[in-house]
Amino acid sequence: MTDESPQTRKRLISGVGMILGLIALATAFLSPTIAEAIDPPAPPIEEVTVDLATRLIDAAKAKAAGKEYEAAVASPKLPSQFLYPLVIGLGMIAAAFGIAALIRSEDRTMAGGAIALGIGAAVIQWSMMIVGAILLVLLVIAVIGFLTGGGI
Repeated sequence: MTDESPQTRKRLISGVGMILGLIALATAFLSPTIAEAIDPPAPPIEEVTVDLATRLIDAAKAKAAGKEYEAAVASPKLPSQFLYPLVIGLGMIAAAFGIAALIRSEDRTMAGGAIALGIGAAVIQWSMMIVGAILLVLLVIAVIGFLTGGGI
């Protein structure tokens, strides 16, 4: 016979869902810090300015010579770019484990917790991105208002 009790087997899927949900929720809250840690440091502003000026001069020379200017190769993708979809995916997998646990008639409390943690992680991640977009729009409006002299 096995040493597992029926109670332990009845909580396996919901337990895995809870663990995945906790990992997704923690990653959602810490994603700005994690992104800062895994991305390479940004180049100094002087280097970016010189690079931009060089590209503008090259484009002007190509236009004056009547040639087609070939744009520089796009910068490589940052590792943190995959962090946000990963958090949302982990959250949805945790919620799916919770739903599967409910279907298998496992402990309702643990299954509900897995669903709540998974959906909560996804909602937190989406809300962080939406807040960032709203702040960007407000910043653009403030700059345009300042430049036109209207104010906010």
